[in-house]
Amino acid sequence: MVGNETMISTNIADNPDLQYYQTVYGCLILVILGTSLVRGFAFMKTTLMASSRMHDQVFMKVFRSPMSYFDTTPSGRIIGIFSRDMDEVDTRVPLLMESLIQNSFLILSSLLFVCLVFPYFLPVLVVLMVVFLYIRKVFRVGIRDLKRLDNVARSPLFSHINTTVSGLATISAYGKQNLFSKRFLVLFDESNCAFYLFNCAMRWLAVRLDLLALLVTSSTALFSLVLRGSVEASFAGLALAYAGQLGGIFQYSVRLSAETEAKFTSVQRLNNCIKFLVSEAPPVIESNRPDPVWPQYGRISFRNVQMKYRSNTPIVLKGVTFAIDSLENIGVVGRTGSGKSSLGVVLFRLVELAAGTIRIDGIDISTLGLDDLRSHLSIIPQDPVLFIGTIRYNLDPFERHTDAELWSALEKTSMKERISSLEAGLSAPVVENGENFSVGERQLLCMARALLRNSKILFLDEATASIDSETDSKIQRTLKESFTNCTMITIAHRLNTVMWCTRVLVMDDGKVVEFDTPAALLANPTSVFAQMVARAQSDSP
Repeated sequence: MVGNETMISTNIADNPDLQYYQTVYGCLILVILGTSLVRGFAFMKTTLMASSRMHDQVFMKVFRSPMSYFDTTPSGRIIGIFSRDMDEVDTRVPLLMESLIQNSFLILSSLLFVCLVFPYFLPVLVVLMVVFLYIRKVFRVGIRDLKRLDNVARSPLFSHINTTVSGLATISAYGKQNLFSKRFLVLFDESNCAFYLFNCAMRWLAVRLDLLALLVTSSTALFSLVLRGSVEASFAGLALAYAGQLGGIFQYSVRLSAETEAKFTSVQRLNNCIKFLVSEAPPVIESNRPDPVWPQYGRISFRNVQMKYRSNTPIVLKGVTFAIDSLENIGVVGRTGSGKSSLGVVLFRLVELAAGTIRIDGIDISTLGLDDLRSHLSIIPQDPVLFIGTIRYNLDPFERHTDAELWSALEKTSMKERISSLEAGLSAPVVENGENFSVGERQLLCMARALLRNSKILFLDEATASIDSETDSKIQRTLKESFTNCTMITIAHRLNTVMWCTRVLVMDDGKVVEFDTPAALLANPTSVFAQMVARAQSDSP
């Protein structure tokens, strides 16, 4: 009896091709590491460039939008665009896309290998794909709408939070904390409702995908038994291993696909801003730039000016016509809603005219770029605006003036002593909205800023309406002494502030009803201005 003297070695070191396999394996690892680094760097670079470009485009679109957009769009929606939507584009969408691409290749390679080992598996795969596509079709309709609803539901919540934070003092003063808390909880529940339904839909999909993955694994195992002997055991085992891992990968990949599509609603919202937001007129029109010293005289002419804030709203300025000479101080009075502040709106072209023309020193302002126009005008609004930074930054944000000029402007506006008392002086910090200064002090700082600009035209929109009489007298004194070389238009809340004006413009229902000197209007007891003064005197204690 002859025996087989061949002995099977259990030591892998006895394999004569071991060094070859180790070399190939090491080279493959290096190739995988190298390609992974290149892929990761390229993917990161391209997605970062894409998200940065999209952010810049959306920002410029919103920044250049007309006032009508901000009047009709809740602040919460704008906050949502630049917070949640941009966060999705910056972080979630790129990561989801990268994972989806990787897992898609794993699934395709696994299915391809199973089909190569068991060709009879292909018809089963076709049937399962049809079932999968039907499930996905039903699922994607609902998931996309749920995600869009989730994004929309957050806007009222953001608006409520923004409003609450801005009005905390008023809410506390009237004891309405419980009312605002209850409103917050309602909006919070509505916001989370869509998010909860979104996750329920994801679980609904996960159950069905697990069933499909189970069918794939069961079919592969069945073919392994049926075709035993005709397929090598090593290939059958490897195919079964690939089919087994499909369960987790397949569900995860489809969930990634659904979540990626849902997250793309944020991309869609940003893209809609880029495509459909209407921009203001261009900041600069190179073919028609004004002289650097324009306006030299400050003459203003309104001719048959008509304006409405939006296309579907009524006209608020109805054929307004008047002319202002150089260095005149014009007071504008009228009841609430008469169109006083609308004069400033059209002068700064916050809203374009429906008809008529406005000329400054003979130049039609509609032919100029917005930056060229607005940079040559100054305004002191009713609500003074200060930015986070320092006193110096708020007075001279473009760093065009010396400290001596800043102190001179503060002295003329009676704020030098107040700023000098601060330890850091001009470098003293200004908190958000200038809350570390009173309303009157903020208004005086805004006046100092306008004084430094040295514009030929100054527009005051009820600048003294929200301040005490002492600060009002400081402002009036500053206007009389320091703004003598410019044309002023003063929207007046207190009638006594226009008595020293060159002329008074009386508005009513969007029309000019009177335009003459205060003395001439008061001399006529039947004039609207005289009746307003008489009514104010009778109402005063």
